[in-house]
Amino acid sequence: MTNCALPNPFPWAADYQYSQSLLAEGELVFTAGQGGFGDDGAVVSSDPATQIRQAFANVDLALQAGGASLDTIVKMTVFLADAGLYDAFKQVRGELFSAPYPASTALVAGGFLFDGMLVEIEAIARVGEARRF
Repeated sequence: MTNCALPNPFPWAADYQYSQSLLAEGELVFTAGQGGFGDDGAVVSSDPATQIRQAFANVDLALQAGGASLDTIVKMTVFLADAGLYDAFKQVRGELFSAPYPASTALVAGGFLFDGMLVEIEAIARVGEARRF
C-alpha cells in the first residue's frame, strides 16, 4: 500500500512532526486530530460550540488537501474534555451532517496537550465520493 502525506494547511503545526492528513492508496484520507485552533495556532474561544465548529472546519481543510471533505467522512472519532460537552457537539454535528451519517465514536479525554482545548476530532473520508445508503 502506498501512502502519501498531504500538504499541511496549518503553518503553525509544522514543528509538531506528524501529518495533518494522509492519503491511503488514493481512496481514503485519514486526518490527525483537529482542535478548535485558528490560523495563529491558538484556541479560538472558550465557547464549546465555537471550538467544535472550528475543529470541524480544520478537519475539512485537512480532508480537502486529499480531495475529500466533511461530506465524504465515513468515520469520525471525537474527544471531549468532559461529558457535558456532548450536547454542544451533537448540535454542531447536526448542523453540518445529514443522513446517512458517518460512523462516530465519542470519548471523554483525560486531558489535552493545550490549555483551553475542549475538543479534538479525527476523521476518515473517501476521496470524492459522498456518503450514501
